[in-house]
Amino acid sequence: MLTAKRPALRRLWMIDRSLRAKQYPTAKQLAEIAEVDDKTIRRDLEMLRDTYLAPVEYNHSKGGWGYTDETYHLPAVLITEGELLALFLASQTLQMVQGTSHANDLQRAIQKLSEFLPDTISLHWQALDQAQSFRQTVTTLHDIDIFRELVEAALHSRQLRVRYWTASRDAESERVIDPYHLAYVEGSGWYLLAYCHARKATRMFAPARIRELSQTGETFTRPADFKISDFFDGTFKVVSESTLPLKKIRLRFTPSAAKYIREQVFHATQQLEKNADGSVVLELSLRSLIEVRRWILSWGSECEVLEPAELKADIRREAAAILKQSTARPEVSTTSTLEKIQQREKRRQGGRQKRIG
Repeated sequence: MLTAKRPALRRLWMIDRSLRAKQYPTAKQLAEIAEVDDKTIRRDLEMLRDTYLAPVEYNHSKGGWGYTDETYHLPAVLITEGELLALFLASQTLQMVQGTSHANDLQRAIQKLSEFLPDTISLHWQALDQAQSFRQTVTTLHDIDIFRELVEAALHSRQLRVRYWTASRDAESERVIDPYHLAYVEGSGWYLLAYCHARKATRMFAPARIRELSQTGETFTRPADFKISDFFDGTFKVVSESTLPLKKIRLRFTPSAAKYIREQVFHATQQLEKNADGSVVLELSLRSLIEVRRWILSWGSECEVLEPAELKADIRREAAAILKQSTARPEVSTTSTLEKIQQREKRRQGGRQKRIG
């Protein structure tokens, strides 16, 4: 999965969170978390002090950086909630124009806007599957209102009570949640990562399945060790099974399908191996097989599972079940209605001729 590069503003939020948590990190530790060098972090600390008037100081007794004034808080919203709502509508529009000449321009515009997002919002980009047909979705006023309230709750750490529909059980339940993070996954839509008090764990929710929501009047503190990457690590798109080990997935695509596979990035871990016959082998590292299994089936006979054995067995069972369903149904005549009318008319004409004769 490809993500937008972490710009300076997002680094500042990361540093601010670490300092407010009284972790007293060193510049080297902050640099490792932000994936930049020590000099960049030192410039960020100077920016916090000079531009945002943050009481940043190196604490010699603690051996790291901290705030001298515990009440200081870096302004969390450098992009307005109205602009975030516009981002939501733009992402919905992107789904509707995918495959047209406007898609790349709109994606670049959204990508630029994403550089100003607070750390409670993120965009995750990946190539849409050309093997799957595009399905246009309709954005309702309910969707917009729900998203607006989720943005407000995530930005201001406000606890919510929601009535949520679970697709697997086809049932609704009431939950109290702490909304930690809203993430947009290209090709899948928006997802909310929130602590569910009923499940006593952080779960992923689809905003479109939230039927009702209201604020409880309580606030929460997001854990300092919360990382959005932990929830997308090892996923093909959004289904997470973090307790499972990473598995090596190897898929062989026929020459006719290889041209589509070669030109796209389906996953951040992917590696391509070209064969002399024009076919390619795609290798991925995943924890969950649920989404990739569906994706493989969408390619039909143009995709062959090489590894792992359990995935190969899953595809065989699915293929056998599909074949069984197809052969169990009575054959339906392919004769068109027009052909039936023509045949009936011929019989009628023939009978009339016999009576005349």
